[in-house]
Amino acid sequence: MSKFPNTCKDLEYRLIIDLLDNLIPATLDIYAILFRSGSFNQYLETLFRIWTFALRWRRKNYNKAPLAFLSDYYYWKDNGHIFSEVMESYLANFNDYYVENIHSQIRNNTTSLHSPEAIINQAYLLDLHDQKFINEFKKYHHYPYNEPMLEELTTKTSLFLLKYFHSIYNNVKHNNIAKKSKNNSYKLPALNVHVDLRSLPAGYHTSFPPNLESCDHCKRPFENDEGIILICGHGYHANCHNNKLRNICRHCEEFYKKGVFKNVSSFVKRLEGGPDILTEDDVEEEIEEEDDGEDEANVPNTSSNLNLGDALESVKEWMHPSILCTARYFFSPFLLKLSP
Repeated sequence: MSKFPNTCKDLEYRLIIDLLDNLIPATLDIYAILFRSGSFNQYLETLFRIWTFALRWRRKNYNKAPLAFLSDYYYWKDNGHIFSEVMESYLANFNDYYVENIHSQIRNNTTSLHSPEAIINQAYLLDLHDQKFINEFKKYHHYPYNEPMLEELTTKTSLFLLKYFHSIYNNVKHNNIAKKSKNNSYKLPALNVHVDLRSLPAGYHTSFPPNLESCDHCKRPFENDEGIILICGHGYHANCHNNKLRNICRHCEEFYKKGVFKNVSSFVKRLEGGPDILTEDDVEEEIEEEDDGEDEANVPNTSSNLNLGDALESVKEWMHPSILCTARYFFSPFLLKLSP
């Protein structure tokens, strides 16, 4: 990252930073680390972040459920209800694994042709304490990776990312404008693919997409590489961001506020419709998410000879006409310590 300017707003660069520093950590950590460790404040913050992902990806039901949870908690908190204190102190105990597990078993043992009575009877059967009959039909999955395989995957991933960032680095000069094609897709030159708006950072979903060459508040160009680029893709002069905006991206704040109002309105409309009444949005979501297939793990062999140290060393030799003018973008010595 030290090879890129601090004010680099290149679309593909910001997209991969959003993926690696925002999307992946949030989705991996929220249950395995935050929920299970009972870190309630961090869990609450990450839950809101994940809601922002669902809003960007237009997942109609997934961006309602987090809001419902947040609404309940803050209602209890504002009214001094003891339940808010219980959740804060015993978060890990509120585990819906057993509900989700039995629901999955019911889906696997029934079809859309079953009557409600047949589904209920199947649920009773699956919920019996004597699991001897059910165990005969269970599929047991064994973890397919050992330590050498994980090391191999880690090295391959690192080499891919180094190669990918190098390709982005070489395209920065020619990709300083986020170009949108006629079919509402965006070109990622390094990967040579087109993606739609849902793949882009939050800033591109607002009414004011990031301006790749200037501050998104005062509209003046950055000078001497002085500025800050947020995870949403918007960038500001330090003075604009810290003093005038009070450390808030107003464009994205407005986008999230509208998302909250829109989804709350839709959620209330659904509740007022009565039980078992699906709106058009709900039906569309069900169809979109219907996928029960399981991907088989692609277990790598460990026979290849990969040298991550050489790849890290080669980063020092990256050269680009638009970046060679300053020594501040030379490769950080810190990363060299990661080499074997």
